[in-house]
Formats: sequence, structure tokens, C-alpha cells
Amino acid sequence: MTHPAHSLQLRPASTTTDFSAAAALIDSRDDNHHPLDHGALRQARLLMLAWDGDVLAGCGAVKAGVGEVAELGYLVVAKAYRRRGIAALLTQARIQWARQAGIKLLWATVRAENSASRDNLLKAGWQFFGDYLSIRGTGNTIGWYVMLLADDLDISALMAPVIGARLPVPARP
Repeated sequence: MTHPAHSLQLRPASTTTDFSAAAALIDSRDDNHHPLDHGALRQARLLMLAWDGDVLAGCGAVKAGVGEVAELGYLVVAKAYRRRGIAALLTQARIQWARQAGIKLLWATVRAENSASRDNLLKAGWQFFGDYLSIRGTGNTIGWYVMLLADDLDISALMAPVIGARLPVPARP
């Protein structure tokens, strides 16, 4: 699908070259994030790419897993393409794909200092679920967000296995 405002071609990754280009873009992040697990990227249910001609402007995934609950992740926009709505386009494309795939609940994590990603999710209709400490021992606060794609879901029950033993961060006054 082409987005006229950006003349971008949005399409799922389908070749080794696609996955390599996405991995290179993700590895180029400038946010001091944990290293990409290239094997996990290849196992994603969907890896959506935003191409500007032969330049990969951005990518985002519905991460690996099975069932009705899925994680959105690996959202990266190349520096030269930021602040143009590409993250929002990739987010909407992944939500649409998830609906068509029968996924009922999406979740995503965002580090507290990443206001651009947080704002992108909230503008797309996501709900804040809670802040938890990173399990990587960094002391980082990670915001958890959810999007319901079906009615009458018990969000807490569906998220409990995902959250696991992570420690909640008390709400600020």
C-alpha cells in the first residue's frame, strides 16, 4: 500500500534482503536500547516496512507468538525521516493487520524517556496499562500500553502472564 502524503510504500517483509535491511535500521538506533535479537526479528508474525524508493524509512513488527494476544515492537524510523508521521503509519498498518489476523489484544512497552513512542501509541488509541521496572536490571521504568481489538476482554487476566514477576512502579503523586 502506498501512502500518498509520503509517497512511501508500506509492505510486509518477505525476503532475506528485507529482514537484513530492517535489522540494520534497528541496529542503528540511537536510543541506547538493548541489542536486537536477529533471530527474534525473523520470527515476527509481521514485519512491516516503509520504503521511500529503495531507502528503508522505517519498520515495525508484530512480534513472534501465537494466540489472541500479541506484542508490537521494533518500531524504528530512520533519522532523516523522523517527524513525518511514518511511525503513526506503521502503527496503524500493524493494528489493521492484527485485526485481520484475529488478534484480540495488542501490547507494547515504551521506556519512560521515549515520549515520541508513548505519544504515538496514545494518539492511535492505546491505553496506558502501568509502569514496571525493567527486568534487565537497568533500573529503567518501562511503560506498558494495551489496545483492545475485541469487546469484553479481561485485560488484567490476559496481561498477567506477560507481565510476570515484574515489579510495578508506584504512581507518582
